[in-house]
Amino acid sequence: MRAQVQQPGYLSKPIIILIVILLLLNSAVIVLAVGLLDLPWGPGPKGSTREQLRQGALFVSDYVQGQAENAGVEKKTAVRDVLAKFRFEIEQASRSEEFAQIVLKYGREAQDIILREQENQRRELALALVRQEPHLLEMSGEADITISWQEEMGIEIQDPANLLSPKTKLEIREHEDLQQLSQMIEIHVVDGKPELISPISILERLKRLEHEVDSLRLKLQESKIAAGTEPMTGTGIEVNLYDAELGMGSEQIVHDFDIRDIVNELFSAGAAGVAINDQRLIATSSIRCAGPVILVNQQPIAVNPVTIRAVGDPEILLSSLDLIRAEYQSIGIRFRIKTEEKLTLPAYGQ
Repeated sequence: MRAQVQQPGYLSKPIIILIVILLLLNSAVIVLAVGLLDLPWGPGPKGSTREQLRQGALFVSDYVQGQAENAGVEKKTAVRDVLAKFRFEIEQASRSEEFAQIVLKYGREAQDIILREQENQRRELALALVRQEPHLLEMSGEADITISWQEEMGIEIQDPANLLSPKTKLEIREHEDLQQLSQMIEIHVVDGKPELISPISILERLKRLEHEVDSLRLKLQESKIAAGTEPMTGTGIEVNLYDAELGMGSEQIVHDFDIRDIVNELFSAGAAGVAINDQRLIATSSIRCAGPVILVNQQPIAVNPVTIRAVGDPEILLSSLDLIRAEYQSIGIRFRIKTEEKLTLPAYGQ
């Protein structure tokens, strides 16, 4: 599993900066909307005009432009487009609420795009540093490399296949433009050719992890049911075994080996689970006699009848008992079998 999530409660510095900027933008929206922004080039609060509001909005636009330049992404098409749209909408606005809406909408959108483009630049830089690794030419098969940034440890590189030399790893760790990554960079290498894996948001990572956890929980539950430690419900059959009527001979009494023979036939026929007198059978279960008493899971069970219930395909389970039923009935041991649409076996030990 490639995706990893930063520790709960941890916020990278770029995210903190974005939150602060958004708070500033929200404040700018409020003061613009109510005409409280006192700018050096315009009249005071009482003389706020359309031109003053425009200049205030342009001030915010210029600030965002400066952020793009500081991040080195001002020439990216997406950044240029959103900043151009920002200024165009400011020039077209006429009412105070319009300026507020424009600052809020395009200020946030521009910040998101700037951070995204900055991360893309870092991803491309990391890929370029990996591609210059000479050891990759000798590599065959597939492997993954992940690069992330932690507050206390700085750049971390996970390279299970040892594709990168110490020199390349050091260059990646010390490169100034890769510091304080807000997203993990994942690189998939196939036969020496590294390619970036499309990044996913933290929310998407959490959703994927939740899905994996749910799948594991389901598999664990299924394993517990199959192992016998949880109740099992399904279609199946119920077999009641009785001693021969008025039978006194040893062969006419139900013994532990008779029960074992029936249980083995049921499991061979695909029974998903079996219980004897509500004693669920598991891999370590025993069926044996202790004098005149039959023990299942070391517990004495009642006889006349001995009740065996099995979950599985009723028709297959029934047919699997044809020969053994005919043999036992010939010596007087009585069988009563019925199919069940819904049969529940208890968990082991209950």
